[in-house]
Amino acid sequence: MPAIEASDRDVDVLGHRAKVGILVPASNTIVEPEMAAMQLPGVTNHVSRMSRVNRPAHDLKKYKEFLGASVEMDAAIDVLTACEPDIIVHGHSVDSLAKGVAGANAMQAHMQTLSGGIPVMLPAHALLKALDILGKPKNLGILTPWMPPADEACTVFFNEAGYNVLAIKGLQHPTPLHIATAKPELLNQAVDEVNVDGVDCIIKVGTNSSMSFLVEGMEARLGKPVLTVNVVTYWAGLRHLGIEDRLRGFGQLAANY
Repeated sequence: MPAIEASDRDVDVLGHRAKVGILVPASNTIVEPEMAAMQLPGVTNHVSRMSRVNRPAHDLKKYKEFLGASVEMDAAIDVLTACEPDIIVHGHSVDSLAKGVAGANAMQAHMQTLSGGIPVMLPAHALLKALDILGKPKNLGILTPWMPPADEACTVFFNEAGYNVLAIKGLQHPTPLHIATAKPELLNQAVDEVNVDGVDCIIKVGTNSSMSFLVEGMEARLGKPVLTVNVVTYWAGLRHLGIEDRLRGFGQLAANY
């Protein structure tokens, strides 16, 4: 048998276009299947789980203190980089939003240092990229799964970025794991509630709510773009790599840009 030359290992057989690394919190059950549904031919996804999130929903003062503290990522990134992904998309939105635009930039820089220079796409940056692509619709309605301190931080982030948050609704799930129990009826009703007069675009943050498959129907009903964080983050990761394939079935952003 001839020896395998180094050049034979250069291109992954299944991930010959890209290998996408995905970081998720330990309790998250939605990011992995939703991003798997968006996986393209020649692109493979590879998930690494971070440690548990322990924000105490019963104590809002402590809850606020935990925001932006970042779930322990070092070990998860170390494991993920072993497969040499072309990009790391972060499947955890609250910490990327919690300390404003400067905090998101610092978090990205820290993660890229840990990864040895592999590019990182944060939900915060992906959402700003999506808004920019859509022509910067100024007035937002935002749906979150969080408690009020996280909603307040989310509002501050988008205000800092130059947007007006006309309405925000937190579903106040008691635990990170419970976020995944949000049914389509609840999510549709909540989106309608934040679709107040003057709203140009709806944003859904919180990666453990399954809304990726509902976006097309919501947009058809509301007549305006709906950005849900798992679709937007994965879309932005692909576009960063120069992969321009349209993602059908996940709303106008992924289908048209």
